[in-house]
Amino acid sequence: MADNEENSETSSVSSLELSCYSSDFEVLNEHDLQPYQFEPELSDAEVEETPDRDDFSESLDRLMSTNWCQCANCAGMGSIRECRCCQEIPEMESLTVSTGVGCITDHPGFRSVCLDHYVLETCYHWYNQQYGRAIQDANERYRYVAYRMLVRWVWKWLGRDIRVTLPACAVARIREQFPSADGQYVGYRDPE
Repeated sequence: MADNEENSETSSVSSLELSCYSSDFEVLNEHDLQPYQFEPELSDAEVEETPDRDDFSESLDRLMSTNWCQCANCAGMGSIRECRCCQEIPEMESLTVSTGVGCITDHPGFRSVCLDHYVLETCYHWYNQQYGRAIQDANERYRYVAYRMLVRWVWKWLGRDIRVTLPACAVARIREQFPSADGQYVGYRDPE
C-alpha cells in the first residue's frame, strides 16, 4: 500500500514537472528573451492611481523643507506622511477658525489638553489602568499621552487600530515641551 502511495506521489510530481515546462510562451532561443516579457500589465485604473513625477517631487519637497506649512509652526518630520500642517486637516482647521488662531498649537485648549503635565499624568494613570502599558521615562510618557489626548480632543473617538497622522506643528510643540533625552523619536506607526 505504501508503495502505491509513493508511486502516485511520484507520478503526480513528474506530471507537475511536465506541466511546468509546457507553456504557451515558448522561447526559441535566449536572444528572443525580453525583460519583463511575462509581467502583468497595469490596468487603466491602476495607471491613473500611479503618482506621476510631479507628485513624487512635491512629496520629496515636503520632506526637505517646510514650504507646505500654512501655520508657520511646523517642523521637518521623519517621513513624508508626517509632513502635514494643522491647516491641511479639516477637523483642526475648523477648531482654529472658530477661535481665530492660525495654528492648533495657539488654540487655548491645546496647552491644557496636550502640554499640562498634571492633566497628562492623570490621563496616563487612567490609560495604564485600562491597558497596562507602563512607560518609565516621564517625558516619553507625557509625549505618548499628549498625542492620544490631541486625537481625543480633535476627533473625539476613532476606534480600535484606527490612526490619524498628527500635524507636524503639534508634534513639534509636544516634543519641545517633553524632549527625548537622546533626541530620538518614534514618529507615526501603522497599527500592528
